[in-house]
Amino acid sequence: MSVYPSQQVVSLDVLLADLVPQDVLQQCAGISVSSLAQDNRQVRDGCLFIASQGFNTHGLLYAVDAVANGAIAVVWDGDCDRRDEILDQISNKIVCIRCDGLKELVGEIAARFYQHPSHDMNVIGITGTDGKTSIAHFIAQSLDGYEVHCGVMGTLGNGFINDLHPTGLTTADALQVQTSLHEMRVAGAKNVVMEVSSHGLDQGRVNAVEFDTAVFSNLAQDHLDYHQTREVYAQAKRKLFFMPGLKVAVINLDDEYGRELAKECRSHLTVWGYGVAQDANDASEYADFIVSADSVEANENGLRLKVTTPKGRASFSVGLFGRFNVSNILAAFAALLVSGVEFEAVVSQLENVKPVSGRMQKLTYPGKPVVVIDYAHTPQALEASCRSIREHFSGQFIAVFGCGGDRDKSKRPMMAAAAEKYADSLVVTSDNPRHEEPQQIADEIVAGFSDSAQVVVELDRKQAIDDAINRAGADDVVLIAGKGHESSQIVGDVHIAFNDYRVAQKILEAMA
Repeated sequence: MSVYPSQQVVSLDVLLADLVPQDVLQQCAGISVSSLAQDNRQVRDGCLFIASQGFNTHGLLYAVDAVANGAIAVVWDGDCDRRDEILDQISNKIVCIRCDGLKELVGEIAARFYQHPSHDMNVIGITGTDGKTSIAHFIAQSLDGYEVHCGVMGTLGNGFINDLHPTGLTTADALQVQTSLHEMRVAGAKNVVMEVSSHGLDQGRVNAVEFDTAVFSNLAQDHLDYHQTREVYAQAKRKLFFMPGLKVAVINLDDEYGRELAKECRSHLTVWGYGVAQDANDASEYADFIVSADSVEANENGLRLKVTTPKGRASFSVGLFGRFNVSNILAAFAALLVSGVEFEAVVSQLENVKPVSGRMQKLTYPGKPVVVIDYAHTPQALEASCRSIREHFSGQFIAVFGCGGDRDKSKRPMMAAAAEKYADSLVVTSDNPRHEEPQQIADEIVAGFSDSAQVVVELDRKQAIDDAINRAGADDVVLIAGKGHESSQIVGDVHIAFNDYRVAQKILEAMA
């Protein structure tokens, strides 16, 4: 069995082989690299400093500090202010190597440094607008319960299911992705589930990751502030299904774009489709195998499903709320079967999955209204959450939500329309206003309501939650949507401690 040390030394010419011209590569021979960094503050002796164009600034501007901190070499590309001056200042101290297209190659360099960690694990990548976190955690919980150690990388952090370390991104940068994969392999992980964002795919953060299975959840409107159009957004998601070495695709056939993607993937992948009431014969043009929920019942305790798969049929219950979680469970079911878990074990493990933090997470106190915390921050996700509240609960329904600042403005009135379909009363509040005026964001949301008679605008999020819960009766339900697991409210560039679950919990405790 191979042993992979937590630290190692790799020759620079090995890291850059075939990435730079041969005459340049000769300058790298004999230079031993003991670590990699893109942040000069993380540089230590023997480190290779990788300097490329970032979102706001160029890494080469920090190369002098990196050398002072112990960098043994700098690899760079692109242009920036003072480039020649900086290179003149450091090139007489260390080797400086220009590597064209460096930003796209960071993943490959890091994978070489860590001896290609993903090669030795079953890596499941999950992309789509909604459901990535839930699908990832349902798979990880099930594999851990099946006594197969499973790493997790995503919105809630990287690590293992009960020991996640936040990165601040759904998909971390390419260097951190490979570092996390290496750490998981050293810790004994045989499987890794990774949320793969459209940003991560577009920016090459998962380059050099050897995915075995790719899962697609759905496509809805999101991140148009970055991608500009829905078509470009979809193309970014599509990249996951054309990664080198990918073997299997697991795709939601209830989603229109999912069906298009499935048909396209049939030419080069084994496709497992999933969905509600998907007939295997009718779906044969999209997928080789089908996992279908033949019936779904919603009750106050969760969902009961009857599922048909190529490996057998089963009826089982899950303590999850929301019909959208049916899709998440089916996606996990298919991915687990693809990963070699026995049918009976898949059923028994999925019966015991727990809701993910901030995803339709229920708070109950005797004699008090039910409060549900959900991360829904897109029109489709908010509508699904509100519809689910109506299916599971019979009392009056109050929805509390807002929209993030410095993000896609076009979805704000759409969020209002989605919530208005189901809620009896609505509270519009702040949700990470960032550099926008909260009142302006609220006005753009309110413009989407057809009838504002049942709408209250309370920009103080804590007060909005307090008012909604205290206004609700014992048989009513309050949905607090948008932030889910998040632990802060972003105002300007300041992160102010704030967690919807804890705020609601304190309010309910005070009432009790």
